[in-house]
Amino acid sequence: MSTAAKAIIPPVQGIIVAARHGERQDYVQRDSPEQPNWIPTTTRPWDPPLSKDGHAQVQQLGRRVARSLRKHNLPPVTAVYCSPLLRCCQTAAGAVVGLEEEEEQMGRTSTGGSSSKLKIRIEHGIVESLCEKWYRSWCLPGSDGTWGYCPEEPTVAGSDSVWDVDIATIHPMAKIPSPSELFLSRADMEKRLRESCGEVIQTRSGDIVDQDYTESIAPLADNFCWGTFESRKMQLARASELTTKLAARHPGETILLLSHGSPVTHMFEVITGKDWTVHGVCGYASFSTYAHERVVNDGDDGDGEEGICIVWKEPLVTNDSTHVLDETSAEYKSGH
Repeated sequence: MSTAAKAIIPPVQGIIVAARHGERQDYVQRDSPEQPNWIPTTTRPWDPPLSKDGHAQVQQLGRRVARSLRKHNLPPVTAVYCSPLLRCCQTAAGAVVGLEEEEEQMGRTSTGGSSSKLKIRIEHGIVESLCEKWYRSWCLPGSDGTWGYCPEEPTVAGSDSVWDVDIATIHPMAKIPSPSELFLSRADMEKRLRESCGEVIQTRSGDIVDQDYTESIAPLADNFCWGTFESRKMQLARASELTTKLAARHPGETILLLSHGSPVTHMFEVITGKDWTVHGVCGYASFSTYAHERVVNDGDDGDGEEGICIVWKEPLVTNDSTHVLDETSAEYKSGH
């Protein structure tokens, strides 16, 4: 096509809101001298649920996101993606309830109709960082959920290092070179969410989990397991692939991603080009909001190729967790 015949295609702005899950039950029990270590009490030590307070936090997350979008004159959420781990799916379900209740109160709608009946798309590309510190948090004797858990005394015969591990003693699921084996099926997750996420989800008509979303947009390598860990370079590449592809998939839309502390900060790094310390440690149910433009390259930039380019703007919101703070605190008040 000649230059004269080419149509001018204006950039299309879209929004990605990236949030961390709410408070997790294993940490509550770890930090309470009156409660037992959660890890030995379950058959799924890598997959803790939200705590009671965590369920309350994530509904407030949904409400806060809806209010923040309105404040910035942005469209409501039209798609929700989350990590396949239970606490993130519970966070997504609670956030959907908060979003829908807030949208109803504000009289706002998405895509011209009701903003209700959002479904959760379980996306493997948003899962926790599959690094050694994560495996240590649940697969060793004595693990209590702590990131990078290490026993106080050496546990391997003949070794003076507390970091040495006897492979025979680690949880058998940590040895399986396929992370997807650790995730619940979509049908099982639907059941767990209905059992654990309150009356609104329990009585909801239709599935809360999108049973038709079966192909990850940022697939995981199938060989991660104990001894074959996901490096930081791999984690950043995953975050870049995920955010770029989702932005391209949803031009002109606002989408909500529910993930974990490390992936959320990795998204900040690849989107802004800044160090994660600028973002800071993610609090429970904290969120950041990123605007992007989907630009169509017509081939006139010298390379002769046509395609889609995602251009990221300065974050509109960074690491906001005021909605889970005490309403009398100065930090809470400064966030409104």
